[in-house]
Amino acid sequence: MITIEKSLRHMAWSNEKIFFELFQLPDDIYGLRAAEGEWPVGKILNHFFVAAEWYRFLLTGEPWTEIPKITSGEKLIELQPYLALLDQVLIAESKKDDAVITYADDDGTQKSTTRALVLSQAVTHTAEHKGQLATILRTNGLELNLDNFDLWSYESRAE
Repeated sequence: MITIEKSLRHMAWSNEKIFFELFQLPDDIYGLRAAEGEWPVGKILNHFFVAAEWYRFLLTGEPWTEIPKITSGEKLIELQPYLALLDQVLIAESKKDDAVITYADDDGTQKSTTRALVLSQAVTHTAEHKGQLATILRTNGLELNLDNFDLWSYESRAE
């Protein structure tokens, strides 16, 4: 059976591969949108980092790190090692027993969740936004074939 740790390892691997693919595309992709009013590619990529930072904060309580805006392939590649570090934090957290996590929401309201839910959300949320990126690129005549980054590809990769 697939574990959350394996799902997180796959997520980290596909993050690295997809970000490298995006880095190779022209910088004008960072402003592309699927439709008017939707987030552009650059904002979605920023959201990968901000969400991973949020999950790290929830799970570890470590201080928040501000993430600069992603407006070019150069900025994406510059920040990619930080996302890899955040992914490793999530993988390390997956090795711990599940526990209730209490935190203050933006308005100060006390809320609680579990380690397992945060980790599962990390995987699902990232996958959703990868689909969004692929759709934006296809809508604009470019290709990001997510089949190259799926679990089958992860399992069959040369180590």
